[in-house]
Amino acid sequence: MKKTSIEKKQSPVIDMELATKLAGDKQEIAEELLALFLKNLPAEYSAIQFSAANQDYVTLAKQIHKLHGAICYLGLPRLKDATAALEKNLKHNPKQDIQPLFDVFSAEIERVLKFAKSNV
Repeated sequence: MKKTSIEKKQSPVIDMELATKLAGDKQEIAEELLALFLKNLPAEYSAIQFSAANQDYVTLAKQIHKLHGAICYLGLPRLKDATAALEKNLKHNPKQDIQPLFDVFSAEIERVLKFAKSNV
């Protein structure tokens, strides 16, 4: 079966090769950083959901910025892209409806958590 252009461009949920490269080609460090991130992700995500539900966009923007900074070094390309889009929207259009971007972000968080639960 031939892959479509969308399937070809689909990034993995967790890209350990990228994570290792970002950790200075030290796989052990990449694995430790990812494990720490995954350990803290449920609590961080819960806090983010709380801010979003309460429409506290100032706090939400700070939380998303912090999370995006961490993700940039972990080999999570899909979550990185979703977080970057949400962060950009919160920064430049804070009063615009963020729900579509938040839904994509949430789906990627859930995908990472599910993948990690069964693979890491």
